[in-house]
Amino acid sequence: MQPLEGVRVLDLTHVLAGPCATHHLRCLGAEVIKVERPVIGDAMRELALRPELGGLPAGFRALNAGKKSVVLDLASTAGREALLELARSADIFVENFRPGAARRLGLGPEDIRAVRPQIIYCSISGWGQAGPNSARGAYDHVIQAATGMMSLQGATDTPMKVGFPVVDIATGISAAEAILAAAVRRLRGDTAPITLDVSMIDSALALMSGPVTATLDTGRAPARVGNRGFVGSPGADTFATADGHISVAANTKGQFVTLCRLLGRPELAAPPHVPEEIAADAFLFGFATDPLRDALADAFASADAGTLERRLNAEGVPSARVRDLHEYLSEVYSQTPGIGIDGEPLALGPAFRDGGDRITLPIAPPLGADTAGLLSGADATRIQPW
Repeated sequence: MQPLEGVRVLDLTHVLAGPCATHHLRCLGAEVIKVERPVIGDAMRELALRPELGGLPAGFRALNAGKKSVVLDLASTAGREALLELARSADIFVENFRPGAARRLGLGPEDIRAVRPQIIYCSISGWGQAGPNSARGAYDHVIQAATGMMSLQGATDTPMKVGFPVVDIATGISAAEAILAAAVRRLRGDTAPITLDVSMIDSALALMSGPVTATLDTGRAPARVGNRGFVGSPGADTFATADGHISVAANTKGQFVTLCRLLGRPELAAPPHVPEEIAADAFLFGFATDPLRDALADAFASADAGTLERRLNAEGVPSARVRDLHEYLSEVYSQTPGIGIDGEPLALGPAFRDGGDRITLPIAPPLGADTAGLLSGADATRIQPW
């Protein structure tokens, strides 16, 4: 039995962060009813841009596998009444409209609790539900810019965003975590109203907890480290080789000694570069001088990345050849017990494994595929978990 089996989620979210949250709940066994606008549906369906895909492009399928789709015009009286009727049998309600929009539609927390008092109500937004910034629009790269995340990337003074929508996905996972915590409260008998406020801005800060605490402690933003390791050891960096790049984490003196030996330059791990008295298991904080970096760069320049990766890992020095995503999926992921989903090859489940069992989900639904069935009231006697 899956942990959320029997739990019904009413999903009024679109694009990435919200659908990611409800996708994680679906992967854990919940029934997720995705409420979409007429004709267009979730923008990620790309119906107007690529009609030949039938509203099921890869990006949509990845976060909506196994959900049900209901089309409602929430601006109409009939659409709102139908939504409230669905809410009577729901356990969790998730929306990611601009703050205040749900209330203007008559679908705020008080409206939903009027028909289902024990529902868990979760709002996802860019800047939170209150405060002077709450009305601001938000997209992933804008939040990266606002929070300082973009200024931490790269090796030069040019801001650099993370190469995928990291804040959106982190926000979705944060929302799923908040909902699961609320579900535990309900199952323990807590009957108090639960309204959750999950924002991209808070999720971005949570991802950067180390740099954030360092900044609060010192009053200064951390310097960029580029592709170097965070410890600052001379052997924790990303190096150019004869056939690509390799990222190495030779953080301790012992690991650095091994690295220099395998590079044919054992003297680089000895005085004057590294003092004799440093213990083998001690991190080499502050020893990455420019002359040592230059010498290491010369040594790596003639190495074969794949061969060095194998030799370093065999001797306990974590390292990896820099791969593109296709190389990772075809060369490395296929050798790892995966978190993929049986039945929908484009979807990935939560990043943990429960007894080795894989999640089984069908493909994402066509727009409105479940409207008639779910609005018929046939399941009005469904047993609710709390």
